[in-house]
Amino acid sequence: MFIIRNQIKWALVAVLALFPALASANHAVNAVTTADYQDYTVKSGDTLWDISQRNGITLSSLTEANHIDLNNYIILPGELLRIPAKIEFKVVDNPIAEAQHKVAAQQAADQKAKEAAAAAAAQKAADQAKAAAAAKAQQAQQAAQQKAAAPTTVSYGSSLKTYVLNKMVAATGVSAATWDAIITRESGWQATAQNPGSTAHGLFQSLWINGSNDVDTQIADAIRLFNASGMSPWAL
Repeated sequence: MFIIRNQIKWALVAVLALFPALASANHAVNAVTTADYQDYTVKSGDTLWDISQRNGITLSSLTEANHIDLNNYIILPGELLRIPAKIEFKVVDNPIAEAQHKVAAQQAADQKAKEAAAAAAAQKAADQAKAAAAAKAQQAQQAAQQKAAAPTTVSYGSSLKTYVLNKMVAATGVSAATWDAIITRESGWQATAQNPGSTAHGLFQSLWINGSNDVDTQIADAIRLFNASGMSPWAL
């Protein structure tokens, strides 16, 4: 019996010795867990939903903090509830919003780059079209200048002499033989004949026509010369 009493005694001593430690540990836990809560005394007419909304928290966080089963609960005026601290999030702390913002910014940058590339391509095409049009116009101008500068040989075949003499006789009344002799002497019937010592040119070696190889132009020039000075330009 003595042995049993001693065992019970020492067991009680051991249990009592644990109380200060447990009390100390419990106090430390309470100090940590209650730091993020505040007390609220239930008033008449309160509901859990109203209390959660007034304090800016979710209904689930309120019930979890107070170990309330939503399927079977009653709150009474004067009852003390623990209200969890409201957690506020900043936009920069929201990884989803930040990622969406980055994606939107990248899409905007890509669209801007695409539009700039399209504008550059359109400008390049416009510049190329403008350069091609300018080159074509220059070629046309050069061709026209070359055509104007190139000698034109008017060939009437065997009828050239007849054509010229008929025109001159009809315009001046001078015989065909006279005009035949003048043209043979002046140019040998070559519409492109050029006097190396003067500007005299063509069938009649006229100084007025400025080097035209057109036979009709040379005939008209000779007629004007005859009307102005008669046959003297040809020393007759």
